Amino acid sequence: MHSRLTIILCSLLILLAGCTENKDSPSPQEDLEKQNQQDKVETNEPQTESITYGPEHPAYKINVTYDKKKHQISGSMSVQFVNNLDKTLKHIYFNLWPNAESFKSGGIEVDHITFNAKSATFDSRNTKLDISGLSLESGKKATINMDFTVTIPNKQHRFGWSGTHVSLGNWFPILAVYDNEGWNLDPYFAGGESFYSLTGDFDVTLRADEKETIATTGQAVGKVTSKDGMKVHHYQAKNVRDFAIVMNSKFNQSTKMVNNVQVNVFYTDEQKEYTKYMMETAKYVLPLYTKLFGKYPWSELDIVGARLNALGMEYPQLVMIGLDEELERNAIWQTTEHEIAHQWFYGVVGNNEFDEPWLDESFATFAGYVALRGGDPNFRWVRSIGKKYYHLTSPASTFMKHAADDGLQMYGDVIYDYGAKTLNELRKLLGDDAFYKGMQTYFETMKFKVATTEDFIRIMEQSSGEDLSQFFHDHRIKVSDTK
Repeated sequence: MHSRLTIILCSLLILLAGCTENKDSPSPQEDLEKQNQQDKVETNEPQTESITYGPEHPAYKINVTYDKKKHQISGSMSVQFVNNLDKTLKHIYFNLWPNAESFKSGGIEVDHITFNAKSATFDSRNTKLDISGLSLESGKKATINMDFTVTIPNKQHRFGWSGTHVSLGNWFPILAVYDNEGWNLDPYFAGGESFYSLTGDFDVTLRADEKETIATTGQAVGKVTSKDGMKVHHYQAKNVRDFAIVMNSKFNQSTKMVNNVQVNVFYTDEQKEYTKYMMETAKYVLPLYTKLFGKYPWSELDIVGARLNALGMEYPQLVMIGLDEELERNAIWQTTEHEIAHQWFYGVVGNNEFDEPWLDESFATFAGYVALRGGDPNFRWVRSIGKKYYHLTSPASTFMKHAADDGLQMYGDVIYDYGAKTLNELRKLLGDDAFYKGMQTYFETMKFKVATTEDFIRIMEQSSGEDLSQFFHDHRIKVSDTK
């Protein structure tokens, strides 16, 4: 994600996400935190290869209607998954991101929850949904059904509406991740992302006003039907971590095939002059990132002119580019390069965005600069990390803790800029051939999985045949935690 508040002229608009927001309280509800502690797996910093992430490959089926007068989207959802963990689950958790403090005028309500067709006990508080009174043995399959209603806040945001524009990012109940830390129920982070989820499949039916033009994750399937001024749209997506929707009755659409990928650019008449820049960028970086890192795995990519409090935001197969004010060509190029790079780093190679944000933001920033500088970027303007409590592997909570001081500024300086510089210095140390061979191995090894810093170090060392411990130590990565 890119934010308007960290535009530095000498750094050509390098990014920080959404720090105009009020941050949430960093503490989850006490009862949910207590349960999370009870569910934690006893471990002594296991090697990443031994971590099991679950519940495994969820399949979502969502059937909703958008009411443009009420600015609400409501309907039902079923989620099928397998307990691939070596324990019986007594609780299943979902994240309810629309209930974050940032969205006071919006929110989400859930009801009629069943577990394997039987009524379930549940507790919905802030961004956490706890479904309890169940027992799911290891290796067993389960289906959770629920009704839900989302009230969309009136704000220019990745989740919000403004005028005729509607952005639905992180809008539905999404299954939380269980890993070696237990259930991940971190708070919403307005200055970045908390959206840690596993890849799954989505089947989404959306009813909306017939005038709406719609961009989504996945692809449209079947025929669009109409009745009483409403159209019924059907979408499917495979191996994605989330499902985003953007609607605007004033959207135009431009489509081109790029590197065997259907690229759709959505824009209003006011945004028309920017369309060619977004398409030009896609035509340039899709082949480049495929060559450097690995093949884009889906058949479609939507680039959407959005109304945001940031320069851009990424979702699987869909990127939002903030075009609600006058922008120069370079700003649009750089934002689009960065957000498309997230299709590789977070979209395909996932990570815990709250605990290890550098694994997607540093990588996307580095990729964007490689595209901008023709393969040999420099980061002379990036300063070293000053204060001892910041390091490249710092979680978002560290920056939240120091938000009243310099936390949000340092989030951009460290997680975006310094991380990108570190990757570039690793490239120069190893040489282009060895570095990009390692990056390609990393991409293929961790495709559709969750990567950690340990994974990245291990794969780069194995691929290059070099001991990189001193390099990562010198660049403020906690090697002692990963070895």
